[in-house]
This record gives sequence, C-alpha cells and structure tokens, in this order.
Amino acid sequence: MSENYDLISENDMHMPIRCIMQRFDHIRSQMHDYFELSMIVSGNCTLQLDDHIYNLTEDDVFCVNPLSLHELHGVNCVIVTVLFNQTLFEQILPVPFHPRFFFISTMTDNQEAIVQLRTLIAHIIKTNVDKKDGYELRNWSYIYNIMDVLYRNFRIKLSTAKEKKNHKYALRISEISQLIQQHYTENITLQELADAVHLSVPYLSKFFVEYYGMNFLSYLNQYRLMHAVQELSTTDKNIDEIAIDSGFSNSHAFVTFFKKQYGMLPKDYRREQKKKKENTAQRIEQHNYIYGLKKYLKEDTFFQVVSPVKKTEIEISVNGSSYTLLHTWKKMMTVGRASDVLICDVQKMLTQIQETVGFEYIKLCGIFSDDLHIYNETASKVPVYSFSYLDKILDFVIVNHLKPWLQLSYMPEKLAKYPNRRLFGANVSQPHSVSAWCQLVHEFLLHITDRYGLDTIKTWKFGLWNQPNTSSDLFGFTNENDFFLFYKSTYDCIKDFCPDIEFSLPPTYYIVGESYENWYLNFLEWCKKNSCLPDCLSFTYYDTKMISDKNHSKESFGFVYAMSLSESPDGLKDFVMQVLRERRQLGLGNMPIYLSEWNNTPSQQDLLNDTCFKSCYIVKNILENYDRLDSFTYQALTDLMADDALPNKLFFGGLGLFTVNGIPKASYYAYTLLRQLGDQFLGRGDGYFITRKHNSYQIMLYNYKHFNYLYANGERFDMTETDRYTVFADSDPVTIELCLSNIPQGTYKISETYVNRTHGSSYDQWVSMGGLELTTPYEFDLLKKASSPGFHQKLMHIASDETLRLNAELELLEIRLIQITPVICPSDVSR
Repeated sequence: MSENYDLISENDMHMPIRCIMQRFDHIRSQMHDYFELSMIVSGNCTLQLDDHIYNLTEDDVFCVNPLSLHELHGVNCVIVTVLFNQTLFEQILPVPFHPRFFFISTMTDNQEAIVQLRTLIAHIIKTNVDKKDGYELRNWSYIYNIMDVLYRNFRIKLSTAKEKKNHKYALRISEISQLIQQHYTENITLQELADAVHLSVPYLSKFFVEYYGMNFLSYLNQYRLMHAVQELSTTDKNIDEIAIDSGFSNSHAFVTFFKKQYGMLPKDYRREQKKKKENTAQRIEQHNYIYGLKKYLKEDTFFQVVSPVKKTEIEISVNGSSYTLLHTWKKMMTVGRASDVLICDVQKMLTQIQETVGFEYIKLCGIFSDDLHIYNETASKVPVYSFSYLDKILDFVIVNHLKPWLQLSYMPEKLAKYPNRRLFGANVSQPHSVSAWCQLVHEFLLHITDRYGLDTIKTWKFGLWNQPNTSSDLFGFTNENDFFLFYKSTYDCIKDFCPDIEFSLPPTYYIVGESYENWYLNFLEWCKKNSCLPDCLSFTYYDTKMISDKNHSKESFGFVYAMSLSESPDGLKDFVMQVLRERRQLGLGNMPIYLSEWNNTPSQQDLLNDTCFKSCYIVKNILENYDRLDSFTYQALTDLMADDALPNKLFFGGLGLFTVNGIPKASYYAYTLLRQLGDQFLGRGDGYFITRKHNSYQIMLYNYKHFNYLYANGERFDMTETDRYTVFADSDPVTIELCLSNIPQGTYKISETYVNRTHGSSYDQWVSMGGLELTTPYEFDLLKKASSPGFHQKLMHIASDETLRLNAELELLEIRLIQITPVICPSDVSR
C-alpha cells in the first residue's frame, strides 16, 4: 500500500524542487535521475539502498543519489521527500561536476547538519502549503540551502584512488545517462551507445557493471519501466500503447520485465492504483502524519514579510435602487434526528435559538425509526401503531413556533426487507412490503390530521427517505427501480390522502461538476413520465471534493467513493448556480429549491467547526447567495447528536452551533447577527452586505479566508487542539472604509457587534482560559459568560448632505454588524 500527495507537483515547471508526502507499507524498488532528500515523519521502515539495508525510524533523514536503486518497507509509515535535479550543481559550481552524497542520520555525528536539513524540509512544506506572496522565490532559497548543507557536510570526498577514478568518470556517466534519457524509446543498442561516447563495446559493457551496478540492458529497461509505471498510474492508455511509448519492443517484453520487478501484471498494478483512490466509507478523514515537523518550524526571520494593510473602500447611496429581502436562510433548521428533540438539553438549545433567531420550519429526520417505537406487530403479524413519542416531539416544536418538515424515514425493523441493514443505529433497508409501508404512512397521516387538523398539516412539508443516490452501504437501495417504486407508492399514498400536502424530492446528495450528471435529473424525468413529480426540490450539499467513477453509476446511483474538503472558497455558490441552471433546463419554472442540509464538512470531528472559521463561513455563504434558494438549512443545531458516541471533550470539532452542554459557539452568533439585517437590500460586495429597515441601516462585514489545500486533503500538519488557525496562510486584518451618502440629517447611534477570537468565540475563550477540559458547572458557566460577542456604540451627528464615514478593522475570520439607528427622527429635526 502506498498513498502519495504532491506538496510541490512535478507539473510546477517553474519550481526547482518537487516535494511529496507518502504513506506506505512498501515502496517498490526504483531509480530516478533526481537527488532525493527524505525524512521519516511517522513510523518505522527499512531502506534498501544499492546493496545495503538500513533501519529507519521517526525523524531519520537520508539521501539517495541519482540513478541509485532504492526500496522501502514499513507499516503505515509516512515519509516526506524533496527531489531536485542534479543539473542545479552544474549551474552553480565553478567546474561542471555531479557530486554524490551519503548519509543516514543515525550513522553520522554531524547532527547539527541533520537538524538543518529537517528544518529546511519543514519550512518547504509550510511555505508551499501557505503559498504566501513570493513563495516561489523562497523555494529557490531553500533548495540552495539544502545543496549547501549537503555539499559541505555529506559530499563523498575524493580521497581514495577509486573515488578519484569515479570523479574522473562523472562527466562520462552523465553523458551516457543523458543519451539514454533522450533515446530510450528507440531501439538503442550497446554498440550505438559505445559509438556515441567513443568507447569499445567490451569496455562500455564493463563500465556499466562497475559504475551503474547492472548491465546496459537492465539499466535501459529500468529507465523504460520508470516511464511506463507513470503512464500506468496517470493515463488510460492500454498496455500495448504504454509498452511502445516506453521503448519496449512489444507488450510481451514489457509485461515480462514488469512482472519480474513488481511481482504482478501491469493491469493488476493499475487496478491496485485505482483502488487506492476509492474509499467506500463516506467520511472525511483527518490526520496529523507530519505533525512531528512542527518542532522544526522555527521563526524564519529572514523571510518575514510585512504585508501592506489591506483596505476595502465601500461607497453606497442609501437612495439607490433596492428590493425586498425574503431572508430564506431562516426558512428551516435541523437537529440530528427527530428523537434528539426528546433530549432535555436539546430542547433548551432549540428554545434559545428560536427566541434569538426564529426559524419557520424544522426538519425532522427518522420519524419512523425504531427509537420512537412507531411500528410493532402482534404474534399474528397484525400491525400495531404508536405515535406517543412522535406526538411529544411535534407538540414541542409547535409550541416553539416551528412547523415540521417531516422526512418519512427510516424503516421500522419489522417492516424491513433486510433487518440487519443499519446505519447510525437506524434501519435503512427497503420495506419487505411496499403496501405495508404505505399503510404505515396512511395511519400516520390519519393520526396527525386528527390531532392537529388538516388545515395545519397542509402548512407542513413532507419528504421521503434520505440521500437515496448514495450507495447501498449508506442510504441507497440495492436496486434503483425498487426505490423508484417505493417513492411512487409513497407519493400516491400522500396525494390520495390530500393533494394539497407539499411533497418534496427525496433529499438528494448533490455533487457539483459540469461533467457530472446528478442522479435527480434522470429521476425527475422518470417522475414526469409516471405522474409523480415532486412539489419542490430538496438537496444535501457539503463543500467536499469528490472522486467519482462513472463506471459505478448504475451500481451506486452515481455516488462517489471518497471525499475531501473543497479547496475552493466558492463551493456553495457553484452549487447554487448549477442547480438553478438545471431547474431552468428541466423546465420546472419557479419550483422551490430547498437546501435541506448544508455545511462545509459532514465530519463531527473537524477542529475548525468550533472556531471563528465556521461563523465567518456561514456569514460569507449566506450573504453571497442571499435568497437565491428557498432555504439554507445548516447542519446542525448542536454537537449533541445520538448518531454516535461522543468524545470526552468540550471542543471536539462537532457540527453544532452549540456544544454538547449548550454553550454557544461562534457559529451560533453568526445567526444572531444575521437576524438583525433589514428587509431592504442596498448593496453587497466582497466582505460586506448592506440593508435598510425603516430609517435605520445595517452593514454586515466579514474577513473570510479559506484553509490551505493540505488541510483540505486531510492533513492537519502544525494544527493542535489549542492552535487551530495555522491552516490559514493569510492572517492579516483588513481595514474597511465605509461611506454612506444621502443619509437624512440627524443624530444616529452607531452600534457595532462583532465576533472574533477575542469576543464571541467560546473555543478561543476556552484556549485563553488554559485549554484544559472543564469539569464543574462553575467553570462551564464562566466560559459561557465570557463568550459573548463584543459590542461598542457611539453617537454621530450627520449634517445636511453630509456623507457618513466609518472605519473598521477586522481580524482574520471576524464578522461585524454595524447598525446605524436614528436617535431623533430626521423629520423631527427639520421642523
């Protein structure tokens, strides 16, 4: 097993180096024409270099010279490798020369030089993850530093007669190697090579064995194989094409040599490489394989950059064109599953957010799950229905001024075709009898109509199942047609009961990509043909980057097998624009589009969930996409979700707006600030959104930054439990100069409410309190009280025809609401 991640890709042609992070059990024998400097950052392994074997452990550093055979064996070992071309020495040294080096960190007394190399490797990674302005120049500096350390400390000295002889032939070796690199795809012979370098065939043959450690043909085929392996991993070419491209006489010769070196056929190797890209578990994996490098990230004072203060100037006339906002982000909220509403602490959080924000609907998933004991059977298989627990849930949400969005899921075990098919504790099987399922739905409709009245339930919303386009390992059915029938039967059952009940598209996991055809498109075409078109669209969207394989589309409804976080800061915007475009193409008019589940990650252990990143992420994405969809349902209300066991930590990276014990996070305050926006839109741009309510004005500001691509791909690197902002390269504040013209004359109160690392973030307050786990109610209460947003207000008088000017400096990931409210009505001043 071997997994690679390019920190500096070979496609970055302007870079002097390539840097790779690799997790492996075995890296097969290979050679290349680069210098290689490697460091073991996790685990233990064995290095076979030429004819010697070395045992390596964490922090060990070693080098491999160009064209040296090397192989690694380990168990879940992680290595970071820096590669650079030997021609760099030719460009710098006064006499063209290919130096060779040797060191294994455990075998040298020069530990000072080893620490220098570790430090340089750490800074190369940090620099290329952050990609701050001018990072390309720093790469050149780092590689020259590496070359200097290697040359001064680990160069093989020309002390013996043999070493002097090696030096004498260094240029000849280089010339031979370059000729082979230029002509390896041709049918080059030893005779032709000998003629080119003006040597006899016997002498050149002996020269190869002595200086390359193998005969000419073996070396030539090794070089050809190096090229072939790359094509196997990165192209769709067939074996015959790869064999010819790589210089083998035919595919048989290629396959024979490949099997001898790798112990398998090329097609099996390719299949193995593809499998590495697949992961049947739908989850975000995070790790800190290279955390050990953090101790070498000493402050690089030479490259300290004093960034200019970033300024944003905003000029808005309050008399400009405006329109009325609908605030669709308040349409719906959600908890983990319906049964969570029975938990007392969840009820307190739900009540609090309704008092401070006020949503219209709450999505209730899993209302038929066995934890609510809705369905049972007598010994003679007669159905027994009990809605007592569900009644308590519905009564509570209604008292809190919420309308239910009822997701008809999951399957009671005694109705399940596959009773053992469970996910997060719920049965996700299709029913053994669709008619029995429909009878359950009908009994449920009768019950809630009798209890709450038909006029009331016609204001509710209904949907079926959850993410049916995922694989059968998740929520999807084994057979697509079975789900279509399941949907059609449920649709008919509900519409027969009351045609006015709004029934949605089954909440579909949406994948953004022009070349990817989402499952729901074909599903809706089928619905049109079968007279069961839903009344609205419903989607689940996470800002994740998918790895898909269209060959699996029928097997798994087109769902993907692996995911990582999106490197784009505009993922939600891309989703919104794509789904609106598809609605037009389908001719669905203004059919409502509900984003019924949304976050940047589905992970309950993403450390950024607890930080100011999440509050700024929410504000940015809601403001950039304001009212474009009919709901933006953030997942989720609280970290307290019964899907899985909870970690014994307060800030474990849960998805919620509240911690498990009800302490609001920064993300919660994002919603309380958004709640205060006015109903008339005045303007927006990068980092701001301006509204009006009667004679007052509201300006929402934010300083959003996206995390680096290493974090997006699961590597935390130098992030720790108490320092979670290292994944943001640009930590500079931004200064905003705001000019509002045509404001009526009068005295105004300027109120500023802000959430940043000092105010409004319970996580950051916890860090400032020492970052230890809290144990007593007194400690929790102190943290809760210390975590309120910052607030400041002042009075300002605006003369006739004067422009109101305000300045604000926002920290990294800060959100700030500025409210401008007349103290004396302008009409009174003019009298």
